[in-house]
Amino acid sequence: MRNRAWFYYLAVCSLGVAACGGDDDAGGAGTGGGAGQGGSGHHVESPDPINPLCPQNDVGPFDGPYAQKGACCYRTSNKARIDPSADTFTLEFRTNYFFLVNHRKTIDPNVLGPIQISRADEQEQSLLFRFVVPQKNGEAQPGRARVTFGPGRYNCDGTYSFYGENAAAAYGGSDPARWAGPEFEANVYPDKTDHDFIRPTYKESLEPKNRLSYLPYLGAAPDFALDWEGQSQGFDILEMPSGPEHYDCVGERKDAGSWKPAGKTKAFARLDLNNKDTIDALGVTFCQLMAFGATGGSADCLATPRCTPGEDKDCKWQRLPDSLCPVTDEEKASWGCHLGYGGNPDNEPVVPNCSKEPLSEIDPDKGTPEGQCCDPTGSGKDNLPACNAWLQINDFVAAAVEITDERTNELQQNCHGKP
Repeated sequence: MRNRAWFYYLAVCSLGVAACGGDDDAGGAGTGGGAGQGGSGHHVESPDPINPLCPQNDVGPFDGPYAQKGACCYRTSNKARIDPSADTFTLEFRTNYFFLVNHRKTIDPNVLGPIQISRADEQEQSLLFRFVVPQKNGEAQPGRARVTFGPGRYNCDGTYSFYGENAAAAYGGSDPARWAGPEFEANVYPDKTDHDFIRPTYKESLEPKNRLSYLPYLGAAPDFALDWEGQSQGFDILEMPSGPEHYDCVGERKDAGSWKPAGKTKAFARLDLNNKDTIDALGVTFCQLMAFGATGGSADCLATPRCTPGEDKDCKWQRLPDSLCPVTDEEKASWGCHLGYGGNPDNEPVVPNCSKEPLSEIDPDKGTPEGQCCDPTGSGKDNLPACNAWLQINDFVAAAVEITDERTNELQQNCHGKP
């Protein structure tokens, strides 16, 4: 647990954001080459003091340069590491809050939501972003950015690392590189103040988006053993305010027990990929959870005949698949996952942009639909292919962190009780 000095610090501080701070507690963040500055050694003190509203657990550091600071509980300021004389600056984030919002009928946020939030609060799971942006005199310039998204681990010292090419265990899959998020390039539009600040073209985004993404979920402390893996395609950022005022925080810690998100992502969970690995705490697969809910019993996503929820009293389905994802290499080279059916609730702001007929060319940048629509019942209605995935929308809070240059091939360790 935290030491008595820390408890005293919390006791004497008021509950306003950034109400306490000063001197050593708001000290400078080390650059380290891991900040993407090429080891320039540029060092500026973090602009915000320690925030007493941040998750109150026993995972440190609790003071010094890596303590949680600012409105979103960042550990290392991105702003502080920008060297105006360098050719690039780097924005590195960890999602301090990442919450599935569009499956409320089958995934009760009041029951499973606290578990999802706790995983991030307790440093048991991390999703990391890195953007290396061309710049001049400290300002972003048009050009090409290098982007990396993927799961990673907390190093217990205030820094984070992406997983490497040999990190993934044999459990749940055979590819040891399946947790290693790829780096890709994207265009920079400095005049944009939203998620379009850094965007790849549709064509160049196909390969990284269609690469299967595996997000490891760990069991609780003290073991931190691998519990199960969520598998998805088509990850994209739907909403993310940009500009210098958001270089350290996207969203904020609302009070001592909740977050106020400002970002939103989408991804797609295929039935076949999520129908094998059982979530130990629930006794069902993620596919069963999305389709039938936590009490879905032994129904199998692929073997259970689809039916329209609410129309048949014996219908096990509570939420039918609504999206279409490419499966073969040939399909992946031509189109990406997309919402193909508009009847499921909670899917805003995503709307179907699909065609009832097969398309000879797909490039939404040129005004075409994203692909063919799909039939949620899988009955071949209107000669449409069966929907084979669900759209997933997550709200997030992103907080600036330092990500090491070296990827790690070791599973997240237990950081509880460490100063």
